[in-house]
Amino acid sequence: MINYKQSIFGTFLIVIFLTNIGHAQERNFDFSSPVIASATLHPEGLPTFTPMIPLDGGKLTLRFDDLEADYKSYNARIVHCTHDWFKSDLYLSQYIDGFYDVSISDMEDSFGTMVEYTHYRLDLPTVDMVWTISGNYILEVFEPSAPEAVVLRKRFVVYEDLCGLEASVNEPVDIGLRRTHQEVGFTITESGYSLVDPYSNLVTAVMQNGRWDNIQAGKAPRFVKGRELDFTQVGYVFPGGNAYRFADLKSLSFTAMGIAGIQQGKHTWHHLLEESERRTYKYHTSKRDINGRYVISNDRFEEHTGSDYTKAHFTLPMPYKLQGRDVYIFGDLSDGRQLGTHKMIWNADKSAYEGTLLLKQGYYDFLYLVEGQTADIEGDHFATNNLYTVIVYYADFDGYDRVIGFTQWQCN
Repeated sequence: MINYKQSIFGTFLIVIFLTNIGHAQERNFDFSSPVIASATLHPEGLPTFTPMIPLDGGKLTLRFDDLEADYKSYNARIVHCTHDWFKSDLYLSQYIDGFYDVSISDMEDSFGTMVEYTHYRLDLPTVDMVWTISGNYILEVFEPSAPEAVVLRKRFVVYEDLCGLEASVNEPVDIGLRRTHQEVGFTITESGYSLVDPYSNLVTAVMQNGRWDNIQAGKAPRFVKGRELDFTQVGYVFPGGNAYRFADLKSLSFTAMGIAGIQQGKHTWHHLLEESERRTYKYHTSKRDINGRYVISNDRFEEHTGSDYTKAHFTLPMPYKLQGRDVYIFGDLSDGRQLGTHKMIWNADKSAYEGTLLLKQGYYDFLYLVEGQTADIEGDHFATNNLYTVIVYYADFDGYDRVIGFTQWQCN
């Protein structure tokens, strides 16, 4: 079996790990250390949904693998945040009922896999730790012996239904963007919860496909009329992008659609993906996708402890190298970030960008981004079927940003 402690997670990764922790603690962004893989946080039983749940009865499931496979002890805690993801001023006792951190006791070794790992699961809230108010939250995982050295950080939102909220996607007002962009408009109606001075106390945020990297927030309503706040045509405009590409890595025996070949290496499996096509100038074709998520699965064994890790090889032929700009493989497989590990390398001999990722068997959605944008590789289309989320925050009298409204829908 491969020894990751010696061959993969060397001193250079430790340096990267410590640097990333220091940077991440400046702002509460998503993060995972090099030894943590396949980390997902989602509503209970809904692995392709974003981690946003109601205050009353909402439950989450956290799963992740430790590639060092040595049965470490991990604890988890939650941190309440402001609408813009800074740590809030609340005391722990103001948003937690019970203990302030809990042990992750549900752990199990992988079996029959070339790459060994330990799989961890935690269902939240627990009987010992319950959140009591709505808002933005960060879930942090750490070893009890080093509580400040966070190895995994995930965001989630707890919401209440305290206002009326109706939203839609329309063509942008700007005629030049109507073929390529989508504009989100919505109205908020006061209903049982008083919205005093909404221009100062109320903040709205709009997300596309659960992406935190391009979230838009803080735009003022177009007008306030009685109990209704109108947020139509206020500038929540997003590039339409394109349908997500997919990589079906579920089987180690049979090549699925989009897989050119499967090889067994000395230390791990390899999936050779078929060459990707640049879609910048192609007509838009509607395809079903899972909005950038991934689902761990295989065709033979229990999915979470019986799925092996494989090196997925991506190839993107291009007529030329993009000067001064980098291409990234993007999606939940990159924690919704443009990571250095997911940056593609230009191969001049093949006139193509190439990238290799260690991924657990499953079904993955992904896109190629160039500096955060879809236009260069994927193209932008108004007709793209995107998932939009509207979150309504209000500066509550108790001193925190309360989530009083939430809606999510698939457009087109």
